[in-house]
Amino acid sequence: MFIKKIGFIGLGAMGFPIAKHLLKHGFEVHVAKHSSKKESLDRIKELELLGAKNKKSISEIPIGVDMVISILPSDKEIESVLLDEAFFNNMEKDTIILEMTSCSPETVIKVEEYYRSKNVKVIDAPVSGGVKGAINGSLTILGSGNEEVFNEIKEVLDVFGQNIYYIGKLGAGKTLKSINQMMIAINTMGLIEGFSVAKKQGIDLNIMQDVISQSSGNSYSLNRYLHKLEQEDFEGGFKLSLMRKDIKTAIDSVDDIPLPFTNLVYDLFLMTKKYDDMDFIAISKLYK
Repeated sequence: MFIKKIGFIGLGAMGFPIAKHLLKHGFEVHVAKHSSKKESLDRIKELELLGAKNKKSISEIPIGVDMVISILPSDKEIESVLLDEAFFNNMEKDTIILEMTSCSPETVIKVEEYYRSKNVKVIDAPVSGGVKGAINGSLTILGSGNEEVFNEIKEVLDVFGQNIYYIGKLGAGKTLKSINQMMIAINTMGLIEGFSVAKKQGIDLNIMQDVISQSSGNSYSLNRYLHKLEQEDFEGGFKLSLMRKDIKTAIDSVDDIPLPFTNLVYDLFLMTKKYDDMDFIAISKLYK
């Protein structure tokens, strides 16, 4: 399948650099204003300078494209855009939707069912690797849906992904992403408590990192967040509100399996809503 024209929805911290990669690799990217905020308008202008086509509205994005990519904050935004009647009417038959939002599997399945009459193929492909991975084009992609279609769009995924996996049936990518988020949240809470003890006892944090990174307590969280905790650097990073949403997705994915640690961590995230726009490690403020 030859893909040339891509409609792109979601120019946030992750979507914006992904759209730039696509333009720099020769794809024709169609975007539209979704906010009057200066940052959003500036991003549209920057993409236009790289060759992006600026449509009058989001509902016009599907017109004349081979693929629509969406990477949005949550289920709510997916439904408001992809399940919009005008958007549906403008979606051409046989288009591919690459849905990259970290959301519930039920939502992406609902999208697939909505467009089935138009033979639109929906691929579920949330990503891991954060803003840095998006900027560097080194994201891990968790793809699911029709495997043949997934393989056909590898040329697109290779532009911004380094580790590309096919997980299984539609929705499996969303589920595995929520499991990843569940685990990193639990692991990071362990780091925060270890950090709190080390700081209280006067242990040098450089020595702590050196020792534990060579011991059984080593983790991604240790190496990524220890010194951010030390510096109380809560700017940027993965927003606390989004982490709470992802943890809830994991909890909601099963109703017959006890998840005591996950539920406890979720309760802690509910207590820190005033830090929602900060890096999720701002949950450490509970320990002050």
